[in-house]
Amino acid sequence: MTLDNSSDNSPCNSPDPTSGHTSYNNMAESVNLIIQSHPEELKQVRNLVIDILSKTTISKPKLQLITLAVNEACSNIIKHGYKNDYNQKIKITISLETKTLTITIIDNGIKFDINSIEPRDVNEIKPGGLGLHIMEEVMDRVEHSHTSQNFNKLTMVKNLLS
Repeated sequence: MTLDNSSDNSPCNSPDPTSGHTSYNNMAESVNLIIQSHPEELKQVRNLVIDILSKTTISKPKLQLITLAVNEACSNIIKHGYKNDYNQKIKITISLETKTLTITIIDNGIKFDINSIEPRDVNEIKPGGLGLHIMEEVMDRVEHSHTSQNFNKLTMVKNLLS
């Protein structure tokens, strides 16, 4: 795991003694994490999301749902993008800015095409197939694109006040 914590050290990042959390009204924090494409690495991703969101006043249920959405995204990359090849890399950037959380995930797996995915009936009881549905339900915006280097890029945005 590689971690690059590039945060703004302005006075706005000082702890709020009344809430027990850091005020995020003017917070700007960005963290880059590069992991191996192995399911065991997902715990580190979840812990990072929890650590960053615990600095906000977001509710615990919302924190857990956002963490689940990020976990599902990375799981899908490992399983479908890399076909369980555990020797690949996934880059996760988590940015916390004025009331908005942006998570960008980049991989070099099989080119992802959202139009090739057939939606599954969410009422059907069987494991798997709900990752995209979870991401779209939890996050306010989910975008799939490709970088100029032809990497897959997933951007998920959550308004922390909604």
